[in-house]
Amino acid sequence: MKKSILLMPLSALALTSLVGCQKAPFDLIPSGFISLGGTHHEIVVEETPEEPEVNITKAFELKADGEATFTNSGNVYTINSAGTFTAKGLLEEGQIIVNAPSDAEVTIKLNNASITCSTDSPIKVVQADELDISAKEGTTNLIEDARSEKNAAASDDGTYGEGAISAKCDLKLKGEGTLVVRGNYNNGVHTTKDLKIQKENLYVTAINNALKGKDSITIVSGNIIAISKKGDGLKTDNSDISSSLKQKGSITVSGGTLLVDAAFDAIDAAYNVVVNEDNEDSLPTKITAKTGEYAKYSTNYINEESAKGFKSDNQIDISAGTITMKTTDDAIHANYGKALKNSETGLGIVNISGGTIGIGSGDDGIHADNTLNITDGTIDIAGAKEGIEATHIDISGGSTCIYGSDDGVNAPKKIAGETPSVKVSGGFLDVAVIRGDTDGIDSNGTFEMTGGFVVSRGSPGSANRLSTALDCNLTAKIAGGTFIAFNSVERVPVIGNGVYHFQYAVFGSGVSNPGGHRRNMGEKLPKLNPGIYKVTGENMDKTMENISIYENFIIYSNELVLNNTYTLSCDDAELFSWTQNKTSVTLS
Repeated sequence: MKKSILLMPLSALALTSLVGCQKAPFDLIPSGFISLGGTHHEIVVEETPEEPEVNITKAFELKADGEATFTNSGNVYTINSAGTFTAKGLLEEGQIIVNAPSDAEVTIKLNNASITCSTDSPIKVVQADELDISAKEGTTNLIEDARSEKNAAASDDGTYGEGAISAKCDLKLKGEGTLVVRGNYNNGVHTTKDLKIQKENLYVTAINNALKGKDSITIVSGNIIAISKKGDGLKTDNSDISSSLKQKGSITVSGGTLLVDAAFDAIDAAYNVVVNEDNEDSLPTKITAKTGEYAKYSTNYINEESAKGFKSDNQIDISAGTITMKTTDDAIHANYGKALKNSETGLGIVNISGGTIGIGSGDDGIHADNTLNITDGTIDIAGAKEGIEATHIDISGGSTCIYGSDDGVNAPKKIAGETPSVKVSGGFLDVAVIRGDTDGIDSNGTFEMTGGFVVSRGSPGSANRLSTALDCNLTAKIAGGTFIAFNSVERVPVIGNGVYHFQYAVFGSGVSNPGGHRRNMGEKLPKLNPGIYKVTGENMDKTMENISIYENFIIYSNELVLNNTYTLSCDDAELFSWTQNKTSVTLS
């Protein structure tokens, strides 16, 4: 819940890092954030490489294998049958047009070929069932659409191609060579059907979308650089069902390396976004996304426009891979309630069941309008306004570390008639926020914990009853696991059977603190300074890190054993010990 406005402008804040994930593999420091919780680290987002050099001077030649046929009129080559064709040499102001039977499968092998055209798409499919474009190993090839930028207001009857490679059929880009695509008119690679990329080294720069597959995009392997100057990196826009009952609109990355540098969204799917490693070659998946103000053509970013990392109108599923994002807008975002072409509405769900994710975001780190499920994986949100946000947040596994300039974990009321909720039943959650009107965990409904390990921090420095480690509008309950709060809680949780509680409060007055427990009278006890903290004792060995000062420490845990003594230490120096001689103990 929001109580007041954070007056410090984000642009004025310096930056550092995140909370106690001491082995976080990323280095990203997005501008506009300071750190607050743990080990200093940066999430390094690699530079977008320069386009490969293409220098082809030999005369152009197109050859057909076997019974395959084509015609030639000047610099326009028209393929009119199924089969395999090999293109090599320089074709200036020319085209390869595929106008074959509707069931034809056509393959064009590029063998050091350069094709440019300033009147239409250099490679265009009018009709076929499938076109495969294969770059031969050891070659570098160029397809350049040299038309002027498309005027959005101009009439379009579909006569001209929408990209440097433009197809009205399924399109596959493959081979172990290099293919450079320049889309100066509209899109780089465009198909009205399915787009699949396998093994190829692909470098695409486009005015609008770098890769557009209206029905789907699938990346199985390869090394892909997708640069969008004024649009999205990867985009689908058809969420209908095919005649064979196949759902359209998904973008799937299941292997290879993908770097997306986009003025707006990196990946924008009309249905699902799927990241896994389910490819036949058992290849790893690596995705880097830079959007908006962090993109190569950041001057083309329009403020308030969508510049997200992964955006889906239905669901996002991440089960493997290494993902690094630096985004002006939400890094991961799933919409709820949008009308889809399959007559359904978007679910607004994000599922994370594996992989390693590093995020620096100018808005939310992970946002699901409906439900966010984290069951496994390593998530490092090194900078965001809201770290994770969803109507329902369910964490049952994995390691999630969050630094937020607003709330770290937020469950707002996004769906009419539904009560927001945060549930933790397993895994590790470590949350820190900046100083101000900020909460570590904020639910506009309920909070329930039955397992796992949570470290949550309110605003650093002096404890503030409006900025705490746990705030919820309705009930809070801890029935299992270990919950550690720095700078108290605003909603005192109900303690389940077998859960014990200890509080250490550092205050000089006698008023009730935000957790509802009496503050210590008289001389102030030592504050909790930055350092590596450990809670040890019978059945208990927990480690966390603070890089700021806090004045209150609370632990709720079913790992505390009655009548045993526990110690809180900082940098291996004992701060204090207590005996858990009853359900609730406050240091006095």
